[in-house]
Amino acid sequence: MVPNFLIRTLSASFTNHKSTQIQLGSLLQHKPTAFLLYFKYFTSTTSFDSESDGNHHKDDTFTVSYLINSCGLSTKLARELSNRVNLKSPDGPNAVIDLLSNYGFSKSQLAKIVENHPKLLLANAENNLLPKLKFFRSIGVSDTDLPKILIRGRHILSRSLEKCLIPRYEILRSALLDDEEVVRSLKTSSFGFSFSDTKKNLVPNIEVLRKCGVPQASISYLMIHAGTLAYREHSKFVEVVNTAKEIGFNPLRVNFIVAIEVLSKRKAVWESRFEIYERWGWDREMALRVIRKFPAVIKLSEETFTKKMNFLVKEMGCPSEAIAEYPVVVAYNLEKRIIPRFSVIKILKSKGLLENSFPFGSFICINENTFLEKFVVNFQKDLPIVRDVYSSLIKQHSVI
Repeated sequence: MVPNFLIRTLSASFTNHKSTQIQLGSLLQHKPTAFLLYFKYFTSTTSFDSESDGNHHKDDTFTVSYLINSCGLSTKLARELSNRVNLKSPDGPNAVIDLLSNYGFSKSQLAKIVENHPKLLLANAENNLLPKLKFFRSIGVSDTDLPKILIRGRHILSRSLEKCLIPRYEILRSALLDDEEVVRSLKTSSFGFSFSDTKKNLVPNIEVLRKCGVPQASISYLMIHAGTLAYREHSKFVEVVNTAKEIGFNPLRVNFIVAIEVLSKRKAVWESRFEIYERWGWDREMALRVIRKFPAVIKLSEETFTKKMNFLVKEMGCPSEAIAEYPVVVAYNLEKRIIPRFSVIKILKSKGLLENSFPFGSFICINENTFLEKFVVNFQKDLPIVRDVYSSLIKQHSVI
């Protein structure tokens, strides 16, 4: 007979064990020999499970070691990622790494894509990844650009080539009409290409622009410089386009695209900008005129805009109304262009060598060589100090 204490101790364990498929009570009371055989089986099964756990732990250890030594990840990051991917052997991951290396990935880029998408190491390099890489190369993506695109669009290589990547490429090409433009768009909005519903959003968004008369060059500009906006939810995109038209932006000009990009910001951002402009004497009507002329002004942070206006209005004595008439002036770098050039112009005006009403556009927008020729070299004989002042300002802010 099986001792009662043993029956009581093990009964619960047996009855809860996943492999128990017999009436344990009958076995314990009437077939002690069978019970002992079952007990032996149970303990051996438990031992096997423990061994499996040990192997799983070994796999974890191998995964961490592989991520560190073969992928260049830190120990901390490797341990974190080992919870998301479990590598059994180096063969498959090695094939993936070798393939990506052959397609332009540097060590740091390999580390980044593994960090973003560790399960990529489990992919079949030859049957799954290679056809996708060949596809991107066939449409003109260089080995320099490919890693950047795939890192930004981290799940692109997880998508089906036939069901997702090729159809989305065809949609993108129909919008841009040229593979070179497609590649440029992928470089800036590969995330949208990978995740957005192109048929539901991108296609109708482009159609809306075409119905408004937006030229192809502006559509290309949108896809290349503000690609995520093109993939935006269609109803919201239409709302922004209509607002841009109501404010008075011309769909025929590229500024229309800049405007819808700016208008896509939250309303709170818009209102905060109007408050800032009002501090410099621009009422809402004047601010809207500024935005129509130079919509990218909205992109300037409060700190950046305030610094530039402080220098122009308070130090250079420029009327804020004059800046509103030529707002592109605030687009330029404060230290490297605005301060050096306005300082030279102020000196020339103070010596009577230029008229006080000298317009901004005649000196702030021209290239460096033209500026030097017209406003430095040209006045060298009359005012030799101008070159030194300009050079010192440029040098000072270049060091900074």
